[in-house]
Amino acid sequence: MKKKIFLLIAIIPFILYSQTNNNFKTISGFIYHEKAPLAYVKISISDTITSTSSDSKGFYKIDAKAGDILSFKYPGLKNSMILVEDVTATLNIVMRNKNTILKNKQNKLLKLGGSNIGSSSTNVVIIAIDGKSLDKNAATLTAAILEKIPFLHAKQNNFGENILYIKGAELDGPVLWEIDDFYYNIPIPIYISEVKNVTILNSDLNGCIIKVKTTIDYSKIEDINYDNYFFSDVDYYNYDAILYKDRIVYTPDYIHEFKNTATSKEALHVYLEQHSKYKTQVNYHFNIINYLEKKYADKDILLKVLSDYEELATSNPEDLKAIAYKYQELNEHTKALVVYKKLVNLRPEYAQSYRDLAQAFLDLKDYRSTWLIYKFYLNKGFKIENNDIGEIFSSEIISSYHKDKNGSHKKIKISNVEKTTKSDVRLVFEWNTSEAEFILEFVNPNDEVYAIENSTKINNDLIIDQKKKGYTSKEILIERLKYGDWLVNFTYLGNKQYKPTILKVTSYYNWGKPNQRKQINVYEFTIHNVKTQLLKLNSYML
Repeated sequence: MKKKIFLLIAIIPFILYSQTNNNFKTISGFIYHEKAPLAYVKISISDTITSTSSDSKGFYKIDAKAGDILSFKYPGLKNSMILVEDVTATLNIVMRNKNTILKNKQNKLLKLGGSNIGSSSTNVVIIAIDGKSLDKNAATLTAAILEKIPFLHAKQNNFGENILYIKGAELDGPVLWEIDDFYYNIPIPIYISEVKNVTILNSDLNGCIIKVKTTIDYSKIEDINYDNYFFSDVDYYNYDAILYKDRIVYTPDYIHEFKNTATSKEALHVYLEQHSKYKTQVNYHFNIINYLEKKYADKDILLKVLSDYEELATSNPEDLKAIAYKYQELNEHTKALVVYKKLVNLRPEYAQSYRDLAQAFLDLKDYRSTWLIYKFYLNKGFKIENNDIGEIFSSEIISSYHKDKNGSHKKIKISNVEKTTKSDVRLVFEWNTSEAEFILEFVNPNDEVYAIENSTKINNDLIIDQKKKGYTSKEILIERLKYGDWLVNFTYLGNKQYKPTILKVTSYYNWGKPNQRKQINVYEFTIHNVKTQLLKLNSYML
């Protein structure tokens, strides 16, 4: 037993030391505003006197080290703050106009969104609020109610209006307002002093209704247009996503060299002939893999290309993650494990490194090694925090605990007592670079949309948190698939580099149930601002 534990722990550094690289390196790129180069942008390293500025073409360069925060400032535009990582070299920045609309600050957790979608966090709730107890200084009735009700949260629509949802049931749609017997999707303007009482009714059957009784004398109010307070078509899905297979793909010149090949054997010969010439070009190996995977059903040639790529990318965590994703999609879990071992040694301070290594052991049904990774992670002082990677750790620790039938191990306490352990679908999104920015869109069978954005524009603090703690992943649980199709769409916003972003989506059907199964899909994104349909889910898949 002791020998086995020793051999396992040997793959992880015995002493975790800070890998912050004290060696300076040059960071460079171009700065744009409204698609035009922007000159005279001030670039500085926070808490230092080091600074520079962009030239007439928007180009800049500055020497910095891993752990530094670069600040990009220009009068009248929103500041941009970027944390430098071990792999950071190119940062192309888009400066944006300052937002003049006050944003809702109720949901302060550094998450992309709620972990659960499509089911209420409670069965039946009835809450009565005396109007006199509402905060008279609150900006709106919505804000006053948010102060009272913890299971509600607000998201801002395209018109700057705060729309209320039940946490964990965003895809069931927003709450319904009943104000003095009239129904609305958002409340009409009401002074808080005019509210007599509020009753909140929430049930799985009827959803959430907020009933408001006021002292308003409607006979004295003229020209009330009730229709102004309902959602417009912009709040519903308009079928504007293209299928992933139909996306625009750039074809490099070296791909044309395969046009006369008729078999995978001939294609392999062409690849071996051209490899030394093109192997250092950006995304060469993945372009070859994408082409050959579509044209030939030959796993061996794909593994050869991946092996060559792995040999070249030995010290690049972003490339290694992409390689591991593809191994997992091809069900080559032993090869993926080898890559994840390399990643935990390259990035021993990253939470994602340990989660991925534990998951790689789990894929091989090595439950004891999975558990030892969890324990090693916690024993070294890391914590399972209330963020995206913490949610994933919680789910997988709970799920894997009872799978080891041949031995015993100490329990790990999960503080999230409301953690969902069973659901129709669990989706885990992982991306290979922390600079990736995107919008995830979930559409329920009623065409109601819930969007989650991972970007510096919406939440720069989240991106910095991801880099500091080392995670690039997100979990979504759909507890009950309703009748009809659910869509998962992805809009890529870029990654400040010239290389694409590789996205892995792991779909667990019947999560936490005896008939659980999973599927891994790997996607590559280069084109910006094109909404792409990744998945279509329905109850027939269960």
